[in-house]
Amino acid sequence: MTIKDYIFHHIETDIKVELPFSTKLKMAKKQDILTDYGQHEKFIYFIRSGIVITSLIYREEERILDFHFPESFCASYSALLTSSLSDIRLTCYQDCALEVVSYEELKSCYETSLLANQLGRIATEQLFISRVQREKELLTMTAEERYQSMLKKNPTLVQKMPIKELSKYLGIRPESLSRIRRP
Repeated sequence: MTIKDYIFHHIETDIKVELPFSTKLKMAKKQDILTDYGQHEKFIYFIRSGIVITSLIYREEERILDFHFPESFCASYSALLTSSLSDIRLTCYQDCALEVVSYEELKSCYETSLLANQLGRIATEQLFISRVQREKELLTMTAEERYQSMLKKNPTLVQKMPIKELSKYLGIRPESLSRIRRP
């Protein structure tokens, strides 16, 4: 799915218009860093294929904040919105096909394009819902319940992912996750 397909799937419109902003296709390899700690974020990425991980360093240890899947957007949003340096890293977990949008160009389009505004609102709403759900899980579920929830949402990914990566996302030690996974 392309950004254009995403728009016409999520925004009610019969008019097939051109995008009010340009996109560039970027092919990235597994482990490629899209945005690193301390960088200014300038782009928003739409994932056509592959998975991107958002991580941060906490007490000298990497923690995974989120996994971004195909047909979704990702960026260091707080860095974009505050024009500050990124405190997170976006890394390709798999080879990825990404559509890249300049945030400056998108902001400019917000002033003149209803379509750009609708896309920004829908993407922001989806990000907000995802964040709230993640916060609720962290505050109300045990590590085992969070693991089971993740397993329900993405069974294929969970089965293929190394325990080390899963434990970083769940906020537990790999040994604890090994105990949880035992039948």
